[in-house]
Amino acid sequence: MIHKFGIHLKVKDIKKSLAFYRAFGFKPVFAYGHDEFRAKVGEGVTSVREKYCGVVFDIDGTSFEIADGHVAVKADVFQETINSSKISAMFHVDSLEEIIKICEQNFFPIAVQPREFHWGTKEMVVKDPEGFVLVFIENLKK
Repeated sequence: MIHKFGIHLKVKDIKKSLAFYRAFGFKPVFAYGHDEFRAKVGEGVTSVREKYCGVVFDIDGTSFEIADGHVAVKADVFQETINSSKISAMFHVDSLEEIIKICEQNFFPIAVQPREFHWGTKEMVVKDPEGFVLVFIENLKK
C-alpha cells in the first residue's frame, strides 16, 4: 500500500531556504522553477521549468521538498509564518558535533541545545528560516 513518505514545506524565500538546507548537506535530486533558480540548484540535478520554484531532496528514501508555490495551494499560504512547533521533522545524524559546527559557521541559532535522553539518544533543535522545527538526533553508542 504506502511505499514512501515525504514532506512538502511551503516557504516564503526559496533561495534562503535552499541555502539553509544545503548547508546541512541536503542533496537536491530534482528542481523546478525559472532558469536562474534552477541554475543555482546545480549541475546534474534533473529540473524542469515551472512558474514557481522548488527543490526535492532525497533522504534515505524519504522525500523532503521545499517550494515557494504549488498549483493546489493558495499563494498567501506561502507567506504565512510558522508559529507552532506542533509538527517537526526528525533527522538522524552520525554526530551532533557536525550539526553544531554547521550552525556556528552559518550563524544558525540553536533553539534547544544538545541534550541526552535515557532512551539512548542525544538531540538538539534548530529552526529553519521559516520557523520549521528540525530535531537532529544522534544515537548514543553503548
